Amino acid sequence: MSESICSTCCGTEREVKIDCPFDCSYLRESRRYESGRMRPSREMPFPDIEVSDSFLAVNEQLIGRIAYHLLQYALENPRTTDADIEGALEKLVRTYQTLVSGIYYESLPENPGQVGVFRSLQNFFQEQQEEAQKSGGIATLKEADVLRSLVFLDRLATVNSNQRPRGRAFIDFLRQAYPEASSRKEESKLVIPG
Repeated sequence: MSESICSTCCGTEREVKIDCPFDCSYLRESRRYESGRMRPSREMPFPDIEVSDSFLAVNEQLIGRIAYHLLQYALENPRTTDADIEGALEKLVRTYQTLVSGIYYESLPENPGQVGVFRSLQNFFQEQQEEAQKSGGIATLKEADVLRSLVFLDRLATVNSNQRPRGRAFIDFLRQAYPEASSRKEESKLVIPG
């Protein structure tokens, strides 16, 4: 379905009031333009948690599987925004912080979109744990590794998000990183500026 809107509305309402499809050339061009401009810096999430280069090297596969799962969830649930992912990651980090300390306390988000991402990731970790146990229990997920992986992805989302209410710049970043996941053609809702 293709509609026409004025170029002013395209520029001002993009990912604010308009859900733009990933394949919109105007959206892609705006992201290229914005990536070259200085944005106000935001504080990185959880600055007290160290995520070293050596940790990233050792846990690259785990981080990749989590990121791939986030992308698949977002593609299956097209209303998912970067804010949903960031909010869910933040609450999961808080949940894993208590788990690592020996207490189980679930920090559930209040936003329904964030709850969906949160629950999906919890199920993903449960499945990963079950698979590890079936293979002999040698490679079980360590809570501290999951915690640092989530912190890294939360930071990555912070850097790659455009902070618009309907923004999906981080999700698009993941699409670029994992093109095979988005091979399923998104129905084009292209809005053409007039």
